[in-house]
Amino acid sequence: NLKRNLTTTGRRHTFASSGTHPFRTVASSSPSAPLPADRETSEDPPNPRAKSGGRLVVESSTSPRRQISEATVDTNRARVVLRVDTARYEFPVVWLRDNCQCERCFHGGSSSRVLDWERFDVDRVKVMQVRVVDSGRSLELVWGNEESEEGHRSVYGLEWLLKRSFKEEDTERYLKEWYRPEPIVWGVDGFGEVLREFSFDEVLRDDGALRQWIEALIAYGVVMIKGAPLTENECRRLADRVGFIRKTHYGEEFIVKAKEGTSNVAYLSTPLQMHTDLPYYDYKPGCNLLHCLVQSNNRVGGENLIADGFYVAEQLRHHYPDDFRLLSETLVDWSDLGSDEAGSFHSIYRAPVICIGRDGRLERINHSVPQRDSHFSVPIDRVEPWYRAMQRFVTILHREAVSFKTAPGDILTFSNVRMVHGRTGYTDTAANTRHIVGAYLDWDEIYSKLRVLKAASD
Repeated sequence: NLKRNLTTTGRRHTFASSGTHPFRTVASSSPSAPLPADRETSEDPPNPRAKSGGRLVVESSTSPRRQISEATVDTNRARVVLRVDTARYEFPVVWLRDNCQCERCFHGGSSSRVLDWERFDVDRVKVMQVRVVDSGRSLELVWGNEESEEGHRSVYGLEWLLKRSFKEEDTERYLKEWYRPEPIVWGVDGFGEVLREFSFDEVLRDDGALRQWIEALIAYGVVMIKGAPLTENECRRLADRVGFIRKTHYGEEFIVKAKEGTSNVAYLSTPLQMHTDLPYYDYKPGCNLLHCLVQSNNRVGGENLIADGFYVAEQLRHHYPDDFRLLSETLVDWSDLGSDEAGSFHSIYRAPVICIGRDGRLERINHSVPQRDSHFSVPIDRVEPWYRAMQRFVTILHREAVSFKTAPGDILTFSNVRMVHGRTGYTDTAANTRHIVGAYLDWDEIYSKLRVLKAASD
């Protein structure tokens, strides 16, 4: 099986920016090169180091030469036990029956289980015979104990079984490779090592470049795409390459430039505080696409600001656990009230600033000063401690933020559930304007596309 890495080839670019942050060009046809090694986070919270590196590796848990040397049933624990070379694998009997691959139980055309669960009885599932077939490459089970089951046969390929192994290391590998690869968090010191740069034309025409862009977006949360035509339809073309645009109450594609009488602070030329978009959505858009058509020609002003919200959250978790607990447990009221071309809207959602999953991993960052409601539906004794924790979050956020200026033809792509972004102010005149076209993608579509690309190439 092919082991792939994100490539980091070509010359390093310095963006027109208020800082000097290099961008790594990625060429889809170049040999793979490893990502930078992990750097440990400093124990000194005022100056943490970025953590970068790691790899999303695609490896099979099986080899073409592996064979089943022995198959038995452990009746006490209701498991089928396989010896594969020198390794031992166990599979629950009930799981094997539930996943029979015969035409009666499984529809191959839709890859869907059709086993009749109205008649499925966990307590009556029983293996009558177990055999190794196909020269050790398959397992055959004969079921019984019910009239409808008597003589029912199931055959499972060894490779199929090993890919679904219940060993902890195998399940973890599957989740990292096929469910959601783990993010690689970074701070300001690591930005030059993690930001990748791709050609718009290559991403649109080459599946290898498309896959590498998606992998980099998942790993680092932010990727630059260069060379897009200067028309307002390019975000849609990029989104269509993955799936489709996510529509919100601002429409599908939205124009970001100074507007008089706007109902959104993003359409002002004044500084735009760092934020995540649409925290008032229960299922908020996962990925931002910001296409620069016209950039402010002021020497200073109009710079993008971006920071890894997951990195900031991990700093809090490690150095200020009480603040992390407050920001991850306290429900905040987020809201948006106004009207746009799509009509009037009044959105409300309650969620913490730091959202963590049941496994303790970070899932989502919510932060927007303009969209944080004056309603704060929490016990009064929690209010001031929450504000102090939030102040620390914002302080670290700005310390770890990078600034740079996109150029016409650039599409800045980044995770809206992880990255916190903003913009410095600029002077808007007839001779000095800024014109950005934005759109959103959902992570469900991004992950789906990556799996399709992996299956086609690995």
